[in-house]
Amino acid sequence: MIWNTIDFVCRETALHLRRERLIAITTISTVAVLMLVLGSMLLFLVDVRGWADRMGDALEVRAHFYRDHSREEAEARAAEVGEWPQVREARFIPKEEGWQELRSWLVSGDKLEDLDNPLGDCIQVYVTDPEFLREIARKLESLEGVKAVVPSSGDAGKKGSFAHKVVQFRRIITGSGIVIGVLVVLAGVFIVHNTIRLALHSRWREIYIMQLIGAGRGVIAAPFLLEGVVHGGLGALLACCVLIPAHMYLRTLSERSAPFLLLAPDSALLTFGSAVVLAGAFLGLTGSALSVRRYLRRKPEWHS
Repeated sequence: MIWNTIDFVCRETALHLRRERLIAITTISTVAVLMLVLGSMLLFLVDVRGWADRMGDALEVRAHFYRDHSREEAEARAAEVGEWPQVREARFIPKEEGWQELRSWLVSGDKLEDLDNPLGDCIQVYVTDPEFLREIARKLESLEGVKAVVPSSGDAGKKGSFAHKVVQFRRIITGSGIVIGVLVVLAGVFIVHNTIRLALHSRWREIYIMQLIGAGRGVIAAPFLLEGVVHGGLGALLACCVLIPAHMYLRTLSERSAPFLLLAPDSALLTFGSAVVLAGAFLGLTGSALSVRRYLRRKPEWHS
């Protein structure tokens, strides 16, 4: 019985698509243009969010111990810090390595060879999210034997600091993505909803006859729901066929002219394309469900 129902739904959907080819082509192309415009904006936000994430991953906090502090205790503290849930990586840097690194940064580093090393051991900490930078700095300041934390908890949370700008930038990108996502949902549902309403209105006699012979609402609505999924999925797929190759071409150009502008890799594009196609299919399903639910609330009247 269930296989007969599935076969009926698939045949009806194919029949609807063949009969209403003009409507289907119009809907698919409209959804494709919509997803192309809004998808390009989302893809731009993905690239910008990637840049923001890379800047956030580069943020670090260093806890410097006193020169006479025990190295064993400092190494134990570094291992303890590495277990904190907000910490992505904690690296212990001996004072000898820190002194050599400082000399390599300074232009006159060679002139410092005869000076005694004024530094102490330190812990280099990378956080999982820039939001935790201030909290981690505060916890590092409370460790025994720590002389200074760079940046300090006050500097990390200060308005106008680099860490604060990165956090604010990430929040803006996230908010923009949510707004664009809402626009995609509203526009996609509106387009598919009106298209399915036209199809329902043109086949009201068939629907009425099916209701008279005892067909359930689910069986009547299923072909229209599947039709909406096809419209939305194909439209989103067409948009991806333009967006992804164009992005790959732009990434090739950026690698030649601006290597520091790293665009999203192929793995991210694959995830993005799959998400766009699934979103298009979901929008089609939602628009169809709204139309069918509204139309099947009551039986259509018979007109001569």
